[in-house]
Amino acid sequence: MKTDAQLISERLFTFLNERNLTVNRLATLSDVPQTTLNGIVNGESKNPRVGTIRKLCKALDVSYHDFFDFPPYNEVEK
Repeated sequence: MKTDAQLISERLFTFLNERNLTVNRLATLSDVPQTTLNGIVNGESKNPRVGTIRKLCKALDVSYHDFFDFPPYNEVEK
């Protein structure tokens, strides 16, 4: 099973590819330091802060809800 860090990294890459953005450009648009964003996309940041994810969502023009609307986050556990 993938870690949260891996899932978030993959999700960011999905949005970057859809919007034809680079990690560097997202760092600029979101006002998130390049080193912080590199840590997130490389899976080195185990627990990115909610505020950081919120900034990234705003820069990507996606809601926080939509950012996490993918499996396994949108699946109901039984």
